Amino acid sequence: MAVRADGVQLTSFLVKVASRCNLDCDYCYVYHHADQSWRSMPRLLSPENREAFASQLASYLQHAGIRRCVVVFHGGEPLLMGSTELVAFAAQLRGAVGTHVQLDIGMQTNGLLLTQEALDAFASAAIGISLSLDGPKEANDLHRTSRRGRSSFEQTYQALQLLRSAPDLFAGVIAVIDPRTQPRQLLEFFSEQQVPRLDFLLPDAHHQRPPPGRVEQPNLYEKWLIEAFDLWFDEYPTLQVRTFEALLDAVAGMPSQTDAFGFGDVSLITVETDGSYHDLDVLKVVSQDATRLNGAVTDTPISEVAASPALAAHRALLTKEGLCTSCRSCDVVDVCGGGSVPHRFGLNGFKNPTVYCKEMRALIRHVQARVAESLELARPVSAAAGYTGDLREFESAETSREAVSALWASATSAQSTGLRSALLWLESSCNEPEGTAVARTLLESPSAIDLLAQKPGAVAWSNAILARDAGRPVSAVDGSALDPDVSYAQWMLAGLQGSPEASPVVHATDVWLRRPFGGAIHFEDQDVLPAALPLLQEALGILDAWRPALVRELRMICRAVQFIRDPAADPDKIVSFSDNAVPGTLYVSVMQRGGLIDAYDLADSLLHEYRHQKLYLLERIAPVVEPTTRKVVSPWRQDLRPPSGLFHAIFVFVELRRFWKYVNSLNLDRLNMRAQNQLMDTDTRLREAFQTLAKCPLTGVGRSLAAVLEAAARE
Repeated sequence: MAVRADGVQLTSFLVKVASRCNLDCDYCYVYHHADQSWRSMPRLLSPENREAFASQLASYLQHAGIRRCVVVFHGGEPLLMGSTELVAFAAQLRGAVGTHVQLDIGMQTNGLLLTQEALDAFASAAIGISLSLDGPKEANDLHRTSRRGRSSFEQTYQALQLLRSAPDLFAGVIAVIDPRTQPRQLLEFFSEQQVPRLDFLLPDAHHQRPPPGRVEQPNLYEKWLIEAFDLWFDEYPTLQVRTFEALLDAVAGMPSQTDAFGFGDVSLITVETDGSYHDLDVLKVVSQDATRLNGAVTDTPISEVAASPALAAHRALLTKEGLCTSCRSCDVVDVCGGGSVPHRFGLNGFKNPTVYCKEMRALIRHVQARVAESLELARPVSAAAGYTGDLREFESAETSREAVSALWASATSAQSTGLRSALLWLESSCNEPEGTAVARTLLESPSAIDLLAQKPGAVAWSNAILARDAGRPVSAVDGSALDPDVSYAQWMLAGLQGSPEASPVVHATDVWLRRPFGGAIHFEDQDVLPAALPLLQEALGILDAWRPALVRELRMICRAVQFIRDPAADPDKIVSFSDNAVPGTLYVSVMQRGGLIDAYDLADSLLHEYRHQKLYLLERIAPVVEPTTRKVVSPWRQDLRPPSGLFHAIFVFVELRRFWKYVNSLNLDRLNMRAQNQLMDTDTRLREAFQTLAKCPLTGVGRSLAAVLEAAARE
């Protein structure tokens, strides 16, 4: 156990290996705030100072009994030192501290100088990399430009793609908020890019230098933060946003792991390129030399710095007693912790609330309310009685965001557990060394498993693995043998390193989206894509113009689309289906007698299968029909159906009725008669279906939802 040295215990060291930068970001605290000491700093950390720091670090870790610490190469832009020198410095540090200390080494970079060769070198040296990127081009280029105002996005984006190919090195992305960029735009971008971790930073500001734009728009940041949190909480919960995760931890009474929320302790110091010791680097925003501590690596032990009055004063600011009077009496102080220290600065020093006090109070109260709501929602989900949320809200996409997000999160969590179990089986039972190695690699990356658990093919494969392990027969829909091949794990791993995938993924050659159906379904050749993709986008555009909330929900819970043909069906018939064995996949036809179908017909099919997927999510935790062997007549089918199948049909056609009412309102000549006939036919069949359903053994949830649907069918 590490012993407490006099003063603070330092476990993190930010080392400025370069004092200059190849960008000129206008918000940068190093170059565009109060402290301009960079101008007199050496451009690079000298070999002498590198050696001295390595020696001081080794002595301090031994003195303090610390067995694990972090060194972050920083700047300026650290890659200006060159990858060869950085790798050598990392080896020098590890050699100095010895094998009894786990030394984690990272780097914060803008990525402009990152190459494949450099990445390979960093991989061999186990140097983790965090990228500075504010979002897509229009967001990133608001601030992150060259001295001549030129865009940095393309080079940084190339670095992002390189890092995505090296998930073991890629630590995440840091992005500074500009409220002119909508939260959805950022979350969609970073989610599509599959960044392993995202840290949103507020612009550095204090009471003598207010946040940009807030004087003109007092609610600017408050509105942005709340909207961003809601979007993340509801639609992007698998995207690890450190800012919001830390806030949830603080709201739950746990340490927040960030100085932006909650109380804490000093654990980090900075070393500048001249070897001098400094406090938290962001304190440069308050005044010249605000960060300077006594001594340098060439003449002062780190233990003396740890015991210095300056760090003791900083430490006091991270306690409740060190806050100003108004903060100590605030109802959210135990969550906020007074906010980031640099943001408290004013004429009277740091004895002020954070300059973002109003935003923090509003956000914390909002998050507390959302957490309370989600707990209320989660309670019936986990209860034996089933789902007791508002089923009227669940049924409509405009009001079902929270409910469906919770159901989706519950489903993917269970799928993640199943996938992990399948990989554990593969690791222990596979006779092929490659299969064992791939399984082990995936098991060592929980974030990779969580991502794969959202992919329908991976879920179908893992369920087949688990069924075989349990001794249950595994066969395709057509009765053919279904071998859950181990090579699919390699395919999954390779897919994690590929290009970003939008949702839904269209007609991917993922064998486990197709294998469960054997020869019962014909999948279109890939050469259909040039014509089918624009048709699909047109169909989604039709739905989006009608109900944007519905398309957002579809994209969240339906992660794959496959183009199919039923060889047994009439050539004129447009077919589609869903199967909960491959959850989240929409199987739709796009061809009819050798030509493409109408975009409105494809919109109908997408809507049809999305509604099945939505009801599957509810049935996973709250069945709508009691267990029964009974079969009933369905107005839409010639064969008898189980009551659950009839319920699904009603759930689907209530929504399709709304769609065709909308199409009828458009007064499109070619579709007017079709829409009117569709509505008359649907109304007739729904009346018959509800009469039959009333005699079926429904659960309490089923009866309640049936009443909601019957009312909707009369609208």
